[in-house]
Amino acid sequence: MMQEVTLAPELRVREHIDLVAGYYPAPLTPEEAMDITHTDSLRERPYGKLSGGQKRQVQFAMAICGRPQLLFLDEPTVGLDIQAREIMWTTLRHLVREGCSIVLTTHYLEEAEALADRVVVLAQGRMIASGTVGEMRALVVRTRISCFTTLAVEQVRAWPGVGSVSRDQQRLQITATNAEAVVRRLLVADEDLQELEVRRAGLADVFTELTQEAA
Repeated sequence: MMQEVTLAPELRVREHIDLVAGYYPAPLTPEEAMDITHTDSLRERPYGKLSGGQKRQVQFAMAICGRPQLLFLDEPTVGLDIQAREIMWTTLRHLVREGCSIVLTTHYLEEAEALADRVVVLAQGRMIASGTVGEMRALVVRTRISCFTTLAVEQVRAWPGVGSVSRDQQRLQITATNAEAVVRRLLVADEDLQELEVRRAGLADVFTELTQEAA
């Protein structure tokens, strides 16, 4: 499934899937492919009359109709709404359970975080890191803490285990290397602390830090 595709606009969705299925020795039927990818409602629509997101869904159905053992997807969810993206994620998990290996290129890091068994980070044409999602997160020891508090930025910045502090519309944003100690100190220092949120480093944090180092 390529990022940019040009297909015959006059062919209907089922005809496109049927055509591609004919390239393979034991393909899914067009009905099976459309059922898995939730594109059955588009079956009689001419491809040229579809929206951008609908075209991506049809391209996905065409990519899987041959029962692939190895599937390459280049930015597959670009142009999809939230519901269509969730459907595609569900289908990808189903394919993996059925034994399909998937190589997925994406800039949506939450997508890699939700789907990937192994993540590879590329920068300037070379691999700079790889591993499971957990192993990648471990490369960044920072945790993000946010809360509403009357404590001054300068006061919190001086605490051990605090990397950086800023205030955004009255919400204090803290990057910490020792989140537990910082949270305990926040609760002691401000009895009126509200809306405390603690979030460990995600792939977006890892990607940003690694690519900045590579640059």
